Amino acid sequence: MTEFLAANAPLLRSISVLTLLGYSVHVALRSGVFSFATVGFYAVSGYLTANLLEDGLHRYLVLLAVLVATAVVAVLVTPVLTRLRYLYLAMATLALTLFVQSLAQSWPTYTGGAQGLFGIPRVLLQGEMFTLVIGVVVLVWLTQRSAAGRSIAALRHDEVLSASVGVDVRATQARAFVASAVIAGTAGFVQTSSFGVFGPTDISFGVVVSSLTVLVVGGALHWVGPLLGGVLVAALPIYLSAAGSWNLILQAVVVLVVVVYRPDGLAGLFSWASRRVRRRKPPAAATSPAPSPATTEEVTR
Repeated sequence: MTEFLAANAPLLRSISVLTLLGYSVHVALRSGVFSFATVGFYAVSGYLTANLLEDGLHRYLVLLAVLVATAVVAVLVTPVLTRLRYLYLAMATLALTLFVQSLAQSWPTYTGGAQGLFGIPRVLLQGEMFTLVIGVVVLVWLTQRSAAGRSIAALRHDEVLSASVGVDVRATQARAFVASAVIAGTAGFVQTSSFGVFGPTDISFGVVVSSLTVLVVGGALHWVGPLLGGVLVAALPIYLSAAGSWNLILQAVVVLVVVVYRPDGLAGLFSWASRRVRRRKPPAAATSPAPSPATTEEVTR
C-alpha cells in the first residue's frame, strides 16, 4: 500500500484537488445557485497559502488563515450575489472569478504575475490531504441528511414554496455560498501545499471547465458524485496518455457517453445498479410452522 501511494502521489493530489473543487460547486448548486466563483475563491486561497508558507508559517495556521479569508470574502460578496437569480447570478460569479484572475496577473509582487509562484514549501502530508478530503465528504453527507440539508435542497425545486413554509431563502443560500467558498479554499490550500506551485494556469478557465466536468460526470446532485467525478477526470488523461494525439478526443468521448446515457452521472449509475440488484433478489421463502410433536396417545392410535 505504501509503495502504491508513493508511486501515484501526483495522481492522488490531482484527485484530491478536483474532488474538492467539485464539492465546492456541488454545495452551491444544491441550494439553487449555479456558481462560477469556485475558481475565484480557489485562487485567493492558493496565492495566500503560497505567501504564508514562504513566510514560514506552520501549515495548520496557514489552513486556518485561508479558510477564514475565503469565508470573509464570500460574506462580503454574498449580499450582492443573493439578490440575483439564474443566468444573472451565474454571470456575476463568473465576473468575480475573472476579476480575481485579472488581479493575479497585475499583482506580480504577491502572485508572481504571468509566471506564477514556484518553490513553495511542500509541507502537506499525504495522510493530512486524505483527511481533509474525507472530512469534506463526510460533512457534505451529514449536512444533506439533516434538516438544514433538506431545506437547502427544497430551494432548488421551488424557492416560493420554501419561503411559504418558513425557509429564509437568502440566508440559506448565503450559508451555502460561504460553505462552497470554504471548500474551494481548502482545494487551494491542498494544491499549493502539496504541489509547491501556483500560477495563472491553476486558475484558468480550463479549471472552471474541469470542476464542472467533475460534477457532470460524477453526478451533480448526489453527495458522492464529486468524489467519483474527481477520480475519473483526474485519472482519465493518465490512463489514456498512450493514445497520443487521440488522448483529448477519447476523454471527450468518455464524458459525452456519460452525459448522454447517464445524465445523473456515475453516482446515478451505482444507484440504478443497486436498485436492479434489490429487484432481482428472490423473496424469502415462507416458512410453515413446525408440526407439534405427537403425543403418546396419538402414536398408539
